[in-house]
Amino acid sequence: MSATSPQPLVSIVVLTRNNPQELDGTLASIRSQQVSAALQVVVVDGSDEPVSPQAMAPFELVRDHPARGIYPAMNLGLAHCRGHWVQFLNSGDNWLHPHALQRLLDHALAHISRTGTPPRVVFGQARVCPVPPSRCPPWLVPDPAVRSLRRWLWFYLPNHQSLVVEGDWARAHPYRLDAPQGACRGWMASALADLSRVAYLREPVVAYNLGGVSSQLPTWAVLRLRLREPTRNLPAKAAEIIKFGLRPFARHYPRLMALRSRLVGWLV
Repeated sequence: MSATSPQPLVSIVVLTRNNPQELDGTLASIRSQQVSAALQVVVVDGSDEPVSPQAMAPFELVRDHPARGIYPAMNLGLAHCRGHWVQFLNSGDNWLHPHALQRLLDHALAHISRTGTPPRVVFGQARVCPVPPSRCPPWLVPDPAVRSLRRWLWFYLPNHQSLVVEGDWARAHPYRLDAPQGACRGWMASALADLSRVAYLREPVVAYNLGGVSSQLPTWAVLRLRLREPTRNLPAKAAEIIKFGLRPFARHYPRLMALRSRLVGWLV
C-alpha cells in the first residue's frame, strides 16, 4: 500500500478526537489494505493533546483545534483530498479484511464494464457492532435479505463508512453545516439519488461501532434539532420519534436496531 501519491486513486479521511487507541486500530486496518491503488490518508485531529506527526507518518495530519464539530472536521478533511475516490473511515471504524477496499474498487470497475458509466458511489455492507459489547450479536446493513435496493433506500441509508464516493462530486458537495445532527444523511442521499450511478457490493466490507452521534438515542433537545433538519425525509423523522420513545428501554436498543434492520430487509 502506498500512503501518499501526487495523484492518489483513493483518499481516506480519518477523524479523531481524544481516542488514540481507536485511532491506532483504524490506521492499522488501513495499513493492512492490499490494494493496487495509491492511497492518500488524511487524519483530521481535534484532540486536546495533538497527535504526534511522527506517529502518523507517512499519512497527512491536519490539526482541527479547538474542535468545531464532526461535519466541519469532515469538510476540512475533504478539502485536503486529491483522490479520484473519497472515503470517510473515522477512528473506531475498521476495514473488515485486507482486501475490502480492493473489492469495492473492483466492483466499481465491473459497473463500468457492465453499464459504460462510472459509478458515483460504490458501497458494501457494514457490520454494526454494539458498544459496549452485549448479548446482541453484530448485524449487517443492508440486511442480506434486501431484494430491492431502491425501496430499501427509502427506509434506510448505508453506513457512511461503507461508501466510496467519486472525488469530484464529494469535493463539490461539502457537508451541510445547517444539519448538525444528520448532515451525513443528506450528503449520502444526494450522492445515491441516481441509482444508475450506484454500485452495491452485497458483502460486508467495514465494521462500525454503534453509539456515535447519528445512532444515539435522542434527548428532547436533540430530537427537536433532528426534526428541524432539512436533510431528513418523513421515514427518517419517524425513526427519530420512535428512537426518542425508546429511551426508557435504552439497554435493549441494540437488539431493537438489529430487529429493525432485519425487518426492513425482509419487507423490501
